[in-house]
Amino acid sequence: MPAGRSRSKRESLGRGTVTCLARLFVLSAWLGPGLVSGLASGLASGCASEHARPPRPQAKPQARPQASLGAAAKTDEATDPSGREPFLARRFAHTTKLSRLGPAPAKAPDVLEPPPGVREVRYPSGDLRLLAWYGQPRTASARATPALVYFHGDFAFGADDFEAVRPFVDAGFVVMTPTLRGENGNPGDFELLWGEVDDARAAIAWLADQPMVDPRAIYAFGHSIGGGISALLSLYPDVPLRATGSSGGIYVPETFVRWAASESNADLVRFDPRDPDESELRVLGPNLPWMVHRHIAYIGRDDRWFIDNGERLAARAWQLGQPFEVLLVDGDHMQSLAPAVAAFLEFAKADRLGR
Repeated sequence: MPAGRSRSKRESLGRGTVTCLARLFVLSAWLGPGLVSGLASGLASGCASEHARPPRPQAKPQARPQASLGAAAKTDEATDPSGREPFLARRFAHTTKLSRLGPAPAKAPDVLEPPPGVREVRYPSGDLRLLAWYGQPRTASARATPALVYFHGDFAFGADDFEAVRPFVDAGFVVMTPTLRGENGNPGDFELLWGEVDDARAAIAWLADQPMVDPRAIYAFGHSIGGGISALLSLYPDVPLRATGSSGGIYVPETFVRWAASESNADLVRFDPRDPDESELRVLGPNLPWMVHRHIAYIGRDDRWFIDNGERLAARAWQLGQPFEVLLVDGDHMQSLAPAVAAFLEFAKADRLGR
């Protein structure tokens, strides 16, 4: 399966949901039993009617100030039944070892001009300055406009990526579509779900500082490999997000082993996929105990690659009381993006009203 602009399906995920009781557990962990007790009766009544529909808005903690990865690791105190170190502690301690350096393995468009109402910007990520498109609705008002950060699929950004989430602009959201290191002529080396996650965190920090953006109302969403990035953002307490979502973006460590053995995908895996510190820290599944932001994983009914992965993650999330759920939408890996975006938009609008 090539890495070109066609974005043919590599993996997709399966179904399952986080129950209302699990959500109540998460609210208790975030807000404390005193604040949650007043919400309990409402959540209990909602459980009876909730079935196979876009998820209800969920109370979330206030956005936390930006912090370095090391500082964030000190707050990562959740425990894992397996006895492993917390995600952020492992992530901070590990330096990825790449077999070769170079740009992302996808060709960017020769000409990339933002459409009317959208402007090209550069955001800082460490020593890098990376390309992004930024659009805001005509109704934007200072520090009061909700925002979406969208992480594209494949490994190069095109104008169609912004158009995929234009419904958010039409609904009154600021939209930022960042490119990542090694993409579209950007500096930096392709690392596959490693340094790119740091870029994603930096993009959200930049967006939260924009004068029209409400920093308490930022959402992240991604498609395919961009969905993998969005899912990983659910593990970072320093990122000011209300919720994260993905369309066909839940990967597992075994994915990298298969890709490394595949002639068409081997160039994507420039690390040792059998090293747990390399593979487990690049996906959400092994790190579910340390989720701090809700994640809604959408899957096309005809996108069969990740059915087992999604069910396993959802089942474990239920056991742990973590805010991860899987919802089915129509289509295959590519066709499911539009209904997934529409469903996440409805979720975000309802979440804004219920905040």
